[in-house]
Amino acid sequence: MARPIRQFYKGGFWHILNRGVAKMDIFRNKEDYGFYLYKIKETLEKYPIGIHAFNFLPNHIHYLMEQTTDEILPSNFIASVHTSLGNYINRKYTRVGHLFQDRCKVKDIKEDKHLLTISVYINLNKVLEELQHKEKSIISKNELEKLLKKAENDPWSSYPVYLGLREDGITNAKFILSLLSDDVKKAREEYKKLSKELLTSGYFLKTRDLIFE
Repeated sequence: MARPIRQFYKGGFWHILNRGVAKMDIFRNKEDYGFYLYKIKETLEKYPIGIHAFNFLPNHIHYLMEQTTDEILPSNFIASVHTSLGNYINRKYTRVGHLFQDRCKVKDIKEDKHLLTISVYINLNKVLEELQHKEKSIISKNELEKLLKKAENDPWSSYPVYLGLREDGITNAKFILSLLSDDVKKAREEYKKLSKELLTSGYFLKTRDLIFE
């Protein structure tokens, strides 16, 4: 059965997810992540896609992307970057075959109000993953603050860019922040506050059964 053709369009936003083949790790060390970031910056010059958020975990990746022209699709960008990464990883670790499991999962984000929550989900995905795999159901304030502080210093996520803690030459955080306030400083403060509220409220399925106190 033929795969359905994806309908990308200028001005559209997509949550893009891909996993390592058989859920195996894509990245094994800092050098692998560093190469991936380098290829992203290089490929953006050829395929100027809008990247509004990202998070790279050992065995899967998340993006919030916007198609900014009629000709260049998110799939063009992903195919180029992931082909380069696959070749690099295969040479480095003397492996063969595909690095990623099938093609990316792509979800069209139709409304601006969902962009904020999707961006938080992506930016804090490592925190969500860690909380999901904790054996206890009660998370202390101290534990949560440590996880959020770790996210603020994560070099493989756009969360620090949203808080004004670093620039990475990749993330366009201004548009989504502008949904909170035209004042950038206030918008960053509101985004940090919103991120914590969404995390602890049970809004995300991965934290729905946890108690924060």
